[in-house]
Amino acid sequence: MRPWTLPSLLLAIGCATSETPNDAVEPPPQVESGDDAAFGGVVGAGETPPGDNGISAAASDADSTALPGTDPNPTDSNSADPGDLISLASSDATAAQDDAEPDPDPLSVAAPPFDAGEGGICQGTLAPGDLIIDELMIESIAGAGDHGEWLEVESTLDCALDLRGLHGDAPSGNKVRTFDVGTDVWIPAFGSFVVADSDNAAIDHDLPGTVIAWSGQPGDVLGNKGGTVTLEYDEGIIDSVTYPSMALTVGASLAFPSDCMPSQRSDWSTWQTSTFDWFPGFFGTPNAPNDDVQCP
Repeated sequence: MRPWTLPSLLLAIGCATSETPNDAVEPPPQVESGDDAAFGGVVGAGETPPGDNGISAAASDADSTALPGTDPNPTDSNSADPGDLISLASSDATAAQDDAEPDPDPLSVAAPPFDAGEGGICQGTLAPGDLIIDELMIESIAGAGDHGEWLEVESTLDCALDLRGLHGDAPSGNKVRTFDVGTDVWIPAFGSFVVADSDNAAIDHDLPGTVIAWSGQPGDVLGNKGGTVTLEYDEGIIDSVTYPSMALTVGASLAFPSDCMPSQRSDWSTWQTSTFDWFPGFFGTPNAPNDDVQCP
């Protein structure tokens, strides 16, 4: 056996006390986190708390790299709120849609229930002479209480006409009888309509075609001893006739013959008693050409 000397013994003891076995290495210190107490209250150094996914660390790193004297979370005053951007985009889309959709065609809003033909639909406003009164049923029955009176109005236009806005009046004693067309009422090119005391077929003797009744449907609108009827549109006179007291045939109309010149209409000697019976016992050509009489 090798004899130990005091220096060698001290050297051996010093080497033994300076070496530490691998399995004696102490674990790294634990860092306590109050926010993560639910997950055990501690996390190992260098680990990410459960549920954090590194976002907090990334945010802390970003904050730590901000330039001195600057706000680490700057707010751009010119930046738009996402809600504002959505509203803006919606408004732009609506505006674009409005621009893409043309204004409705005014003719498509109101159209005749028949083929307008080559003349199409009348444009603009009515003018004097566009409508003329050419037939009068002044006395359909004898005596008072006559609700079967009527007058015929003919269009001189070669286009389909909407009568909306037309106004008529007829003074009767101390009253003025009126009518107003407040809805779309169409007549074809060179067509006609009748203004009657009543639109009841049992009273007006089954008048054919377009019938417009005087307001209130009064009787005896056309005076037997003369009277005036005026048609107006947009406060302008379209036509007016003043007929004198004449010998009348009860149940027969006075018609301006189709073969007379328009300029002769004011000559009441040209008006003739109708001979065509449209209804048993009643003579006239309501809403039809006055071809049953001839110009003298």
